[in-house]
Parts: sequence; C-alpha cells; structure tokens
Amino acid sequence: MTTAGHPHEVLLDQIKEKFSAIFQHTSQGVYIYMDDPHWICNDRLATMLGYASAAELHTLATASPFLDVTVPADREERVVKAYMNSVNGKVASSIPVTWKKKGGAILNTETIFVPISYKGKALTIHFVTPI
Repeated sequence: MTTAGHPHEVLLDQIKEKFSAIFQHTSQGVYIYMDDPHWICNDRLATMLGYASAAELHTLATASPFLDVTVPADREERVVKAYMNSVNGKVASSIPVTWKKKGGAILNTETIFVPISYKGKALTIHFVTPI
C-alpha cells in the first residue's frame, strides 16, 4: 500500500509490520492515519467499504484526502475532532461514524480512536465495527 521513500511511508511500513497481528487477525476494520496520503488500513476495512482489498482502497484514495473518499462531507467534522483529541490530547474515544462505500452506499459504524506513539510520532489507530 505504501512505497518506500518518503519518511512517512517508511514509518507506516514499520508500523504495519509491528501491528501485523492486529491488522490480519481482527474482525474489525483497522486504519492508522498520519496525513494525506500517508495512511494504512487492513483488508477488513477495505472490504467493509466495498473494495476488493486495502491496496485497491489506497490506490483510489491517494488522489484525494482520505476522509473525502471515505466519509460523507457532513460527517467529517466529528471524525476530525475525535482524531485531533486522540493525537493532541492523548484521549481515546468511541464515536458513531458513517462511511461512504464504493458505489455510494453508506455504512454505519462505531469507531474507536486510540492514541499511540511510534518512534516519537503521535498517531491514532482506529478500530471500525459495523452497527
């Protein structure tokens, strides 16, 4: 999903390896967002959103901001606020999030935002569960 080169891509590759058991074995969709276009997700999140794989979602979403592709515009503010509270305030939260699926349908979920730190970089790991 990422290509080595940019420091954020290298860091995300390392994080994906470190969290590989979670990415591969959870029944939840999982993603870690750093900035656009630097984010990773598991195949489960991609298939929940109607994509064949995380690679397909990443390929289609790198030309636009992640939230523009995956969350309806009128729902983005809540997601951004929870993310900023996680990264800046080190506060975990769980909020309802409506996602845009490939093809235009929506998916209602409960999404958990968990602050993490990797090599001094504040990040958030997100766990997405359909409701």
